[in-house]
Amino acid sequence: MSTSRKGSALAGGGVIAFVTLTVVAFAVGSPAGGNYSETDVANYVSIGHLPMVIVSGYLALLGVFGLICFLAFLRGAISAQPGRELAGTIFWGAGLAAASSLAVGWGLVTGIAVAAAEGGSANSGNGGTVATITHAETYVLSDTTMNVLYGSGGILLGFALIALAKASAGVLPGWLRWLTLIVGILALASPAFLPAFAIPVWGIVIGVRLIAAGRFSLPAAAPQPAA
Repeated sequence: MSTSRKGSALAGGGVIAFVTLTVVAFAVGSPAGGNYSETDVANYVSIGHLPMVIVSGYLALLGVFGLICFLAFLRGAISAQPGRELAGTIFWGAGLAAASSLAVGWGLVTGIAVAAAEGGSANSGNGGTVATITHAETYVLSDTTMNVLYGSGGILLGFALIALAKASAGVLPGWLRWLTLIVGILALASPAFLPAFAIPVWGIVIGVRLIAAGRFSLPAAAPQPAA
C-alpha cells in the first residue's frame, strides 16, 4: 500500500476516532453542563466517579490526536495542489487551534473532578485543610470550561471545516465538500450545543470515505538536484 493510501486510512480512522471517542467521553465522564442540576454536579465530583472522569479524559485526548492525524493528512493533500499552499496552511492552523482548545477544555473539565477529590472533605475527620466549594460554584466552573470545548473548540473547528470545503477542490468529491461546508457553518453555533451533533455525523461520513477510497494521493515531490 502506498504512503498516500496509508495516510488516507490513518486520516479516516483518526477523524472517526475523534468523533466517536468524544461522544463516548461525554457519556462516560458525564460532565456537568447545560441546565443546573444539584444531583448531576454531586455525581460528577463524587470520589466514586473519579475513575470514570479520568478514563473520559484519556479517551477524549486520544480522539483529539485522531483529529490531528486527519488535519495533517488533508493539509498535505491540499498543499500539494498547485497554488494551494496558503489554503492548506490556513486550514491546518484553524484545525490545530481547534484541537488545542478541545484538549485544554477536556483538561479543565476533568480537572474539576480531580480537584474536588484532592481537596478533601469536611466530613473526613483528618483535621487537615479542606479545599472545597459548593455545588453551585462547581457548576459555574464546569459550565464555563465546557464553553472552551463547545465555544472555542467548536467554533474554530467550524472555521477549519469551512476552509477545508473551500480549499479541497480536486481532493474531496463535490458532495463531500458541500457537506463539510454545511457542517462547518453549523459548528459556528456549537455553544448552543444542538448544532454540534452534526459534527459526529460528518466525521463518520468523511472518515469512511477516506478509508474506503484510499486514493487521495499526494503528487510526488520534485527530485532534488544532486549535490
